[in-house]
Amino acid sequence: MRAAPLQLDFRQRPSSRWRWAGWVLLGLAVLAVVAFFDHSADIQQRHDAAQGRHDRLIERLRDLSPRRTVTAAGPQVLADLRRANAIIDQLTVPWDELFDAVQAADARGLGVLSLTPNARDRTVRLSGESRSMTDLLAYLDRMAAQPALSQVHLLGYNTLPRDGVPVLSFTLVATWRQRP
Repeated sequence: MRAAPLQLDFRQRPSSRWRWAGWVLLGLAVLAVVAFFDHSADIQQRHDAAQGRHDRLIERLRDLSPRRTVTAAGPQVLADLRRANAIIDQLTVPWDELFDAVQAADARGLGVLSLTPNARDRTVRLSGESRSMTDLLAYLDRMAAQPALSQVHLLGYNTLPRDGVPVLSFTLVATWRQRP
């Protein structure tokens, strides 16, 4: 068996009937690439324009918004804030409930001289005078029985002479309960 001789003439063009189809496909591919790059450039221009509008609107919004400057509060401002908080605490004291509890405890045999609430820890300090220790202890029990008060304690007492009569000066403290 004998092989066909090789034709190695590179100068001669190969004869093919499908040669024109390759050139058509190459032309279509070049047109598709050009159309793609044109479309891509158009999209990039639209994006750049939208980004520019966005940046201008953000800048205009910043210009229209009020400027907030944060400064450290001075000692006068802090003192004013403390005073304002103390006033707010005094306004939140349930005065009616405290007065009702003190009046309901029936202070017979003694006199209530002062009632000082502390809104921060919900305590009330009561100062007064009594004729006897028995009256004072009975009042302490009646105060402890009030539903608005709890933890009623006698802080101290002192015997003082008033018009030749010994009088017990006392101070008691109680915690008021928050109503739901």
